[in-house]
Amino acid sequence: MEKNENFKEELEKQYSILIQASNKKEKKYFIIIISILAVTLLGTLVSCFFAGKAFSSSKIINTKEEEKINEYYKTLAVTFNNGPKLELKGIGNGYELKEPKTITITNEGDSEITYRIKLSGIRTTLISSNNLTYTITTKNETSSPRELPLSDKEMVSETKIEPNQTHKYIIKASYTGKMAENDYSNSYSANVVIEQVGDTAEIIS
Repeated sequence: MEKNENFKEELEKQYSILIQASNKKEKKYFIIIISILAVTLLGTLVSCFFAGKAFSSSKIINTKEEEKINEYYKTLAVTFNNGPKLELKGIGNGYELKEPKTITITNEGDSEITYRIKLSGIRTTLISSNNLTYTITTKNETSSPRELPLSDKEMVSETKIEPNQTHKYIIKASYTGKMAENDYSNSYSANVVIEQVGDTAEIIS
């Protein structure tokens, strides 16, 4: 009888140990699952925070860029009849530019603007341009003939234009010197540049 009692007590003890072990295992799994969920939630919150901050910064940058663009467009609109180059080809005795170069400048802003017109990036086969001249007409007034330059030079010095005003220029060119007969192989090329004075977006060509 005593043996049976001891056996029973041993069984109860072993069963109690198993129950405790099972409870500890379940508790351990529960803690692991809670930890994983907490880390996931924390990661999501951190990601949302930085994403929101990045979007906010992007919004500020875009706003600044738009302000800069709007400021830039308060400026001049420039059109040319055949692109922004003065091209003289087949220069020889009695040469004249067949189609004069026309430049139209409009102030599309709401304040007075000052600009100048320059020739730059000049290329020519002529050794000298003493006899290669141009005239420029604006407001029905034509300048006296001027020598076309061999290096960067102003054609029109600083000129003011009011809002909604348009200025038009007509450039003609001719060669008045003497070359070998039937020599029409020379050329002259330059960029016509409109430079807005006192503006960060200076060059329009």
